[in-house]
Amino acid sequence: MVPPTTQTGPSSKSQLKLKMESRGESIAWKRKADKLYSGEEPKLDLWLKLSQALIDEDIVPARLRGLNQHHVCTTRVELDALVGDKILGAALMKKLVESELCQDTGQATKFFSKVASNAVFLEYLHEILPARIIEDQLNCTLESHSAGTTIEAAVYHVNKVVGGEQAIEQLANWLVYKVVVKGTEAGMINNPKGLLIENFGHTESVRIEGTPDHAPEYEATARWPRDVNPPWRPDEPQLVKKAKGTSKKDAESKAALILLKAHYAEITTAPPMQPKTKFEARMENAVGHLITLGGSCVSVTQVNEGEVPPLFVAIMQYGQQTASAQASTKKQAQRLAAQQLLETAGEYNN
Repeated sequence: MVPPTTQTGPSSKSQLKLKMESRGESIAWKRKADKLYSGEEPKLDLWLKLSQALIDEDIVPARLRGLNQHHVCTTRVELDALVGDKILGAALMKKLVESELCQDTGQATKFFSKVASNAVFLEYLHEILPARIIEDQLNCTLESHSAGTTIEAAVYHVNKVVGGEQAIEQLANWLVYKVVVKGTEAGMINNPKGLLIENFGHTESVRIEGTPDHAPEYEATARWPRDVNPPWRPDEPQLVKKAKGTSKKDAESKAALILLKAHYAEITTAPPMQPKTKFEARMENAVGHLITLGGSCVSVTQVNEGEVPPLFVAIMQYGQQTASAQASTKKQAQRLAAQQLLETAGEYNN
């Protein structure tokens, strides 16, 4: 059996995705956005009027309240925020769809994940809830989860008053303009780590020694290409960028973004890997195909516990037959065992 080819470089699809996100959407999309907003930032007056009437203890987590405020349990705020998250999420998705800024569900999902994030709420907290949280009154460093909780709890309470639904729609419209429209025009990359990996890059991170448990810091390294000196880039040094963050995810995202922006030209002009043949695609999806036919995974175990690299053995079953295979990852071990069963069953016969 010929094994499926491994990725040897960025795909043309991922390169195009990087180009589109870095340049913004198509000209037709930009025209639609210009027509929708006429280049003017939408108002936020009704939201500000209603949200400013809220009581701090109803929306601000206890850990962020000033010393002159009661330190009551924050559970109520967190629960209210869970409901507020759904209310605001529905308003955001409704705005994205009804504005016709999204051509399909994939684009709608991309824009929604971009705008409905705690990182966005942290960035715009003081515009959405002005003077609600003052930096020098904080009992700890403000982080994105707390910003998201505060705004979502405010949405929950605003939704209960007269005019609240219209105020939340106004907030959603404002967020779509600030994040989706203006962010896209500025070439904001939605998921830099994922896009770097798609383009044959790699990220890794380590915790910075000496940082306290309540406020850890991490340093991440982004590399491209992930293999040193691939055939299409002989004798060229690996491109490396570093960044720090409050979590592994945050640091790796920042490092990936820096690398993608700094070396956009090298990545987008690299020779794209050859697309997989239908046969290679079928072999790569062996586990899914086997399960579709009624097969299953019996077990996956590591046989060299604590050693590097790890070695996993997978046992797959189809009908009365079983097959085992070993590899350095669980996924690959399962795939190899599934391929054996499918080959025996004649699924790979032309």
